[in-house]
Amino acid sequence: MSKINSKMPLRTRFARNLRACRVRQGISQEQLAALAGFSRTFVSDVEREVRNCSIDNIERLAKALKLDVSVLFRPVAEDADLPEVLPKGPRRNRIAG
Repeated sequence: MSKINSKMPLRTRFARNLRACRVRQGISQEQLAALAGFSRTFVSDVEREVRNCSIDNIERLAKALKLDVSVLFRPVAEDADLPEVLPKGPRRNRIAG
């Protein structure tokens, strides 16, 4: 069982949850970027903690993933790539193009 780390920096928690939610929905960084109105580079930078994200942009990413913003800030497992606290949902169809 993984240990849940609630003391993890918020930027790290957000980045891991964002990636986990995106992957679980079966969409690429490019697709998420298109849905939220960003470049793929922006999404990549946020997921890698290279770029800070404003509250407005966090909201746009959450809406694009059809999630409540709070899901992106839940504590995550220290040793897991994908947070254990996020429920698995149905995978979205890939966006053509």
